[in-house]
Amino acid sequence: MPHHNVKTHAGQISAAGKRFALIASRFNDFMVDKLVEGAIDGLLRTGAREADIELYRCPGAFEIAGLARRAADSGRFDAIVCLGVVIRGATPHFDLVVGQATAAVAAIAAEGKVAVGNGIVACETMEQAIERAGSKAGNRGYDAALVAAEMAQLYATAFSQ
Repeated sequence: MPHHNVKTHAGQISAAGKRFALIASRFNDFMVDKLVEGAIDGLLRTGAREADIELYRCPGAFEIAGLARRAADSGRFDAIVCLGVVIRGATPHFDLVVGQATAAVAAIAAEGKVAVGNGIVACETMEQAIERAGSKAGNRGYDAALVAAEMAQLYATAFSQ
C-alpha cells in the first residue's frame, strides 16, 4: 500500500540503551519461567545489557498490573514486560483474572508514559500454555519483550522533532 509523501514514524526493534522491568507471576511458574527466559533472550539479542534488565516476581497474574504500575511510576524504566500464564479451570475465575489483568496492563500502556509489552498468556489447556512458552507456538515472552523494546524506541524518538 503506498504511503504517498507522509512523514512516517515507526519503531526499530532495539533494546540498546534502554532499561527494562520484567514483571512475572509465580503462579504456573513452570511456564512463566520459560516466558521470562524468552523475554531476557529477546532483549539481549536486540542490544540490552543484563544490567539494564530487572526481574520482579509477584504471586499471580492479577497482581502483575499493580507491580507494573509501581515500576512505571518509578521513572526508572523505559519499558515494562508483563509475563504470566492463566489456564482455564472449572470455574469462572479464569475469565475474571484474565479480563482484569489484561485490562489493567492495557490501561498502563494506554497512558503512553512507558512502553509496555503484554505477555500474559490465557490458555484453555496446559498443552496450549506449554506451546506458547517456547515450543510449537513460539515464546510469547520473547514476543512481548520485542514489542516493549520497539515501543520504547518509538516513544523516545517519535515526538522529539
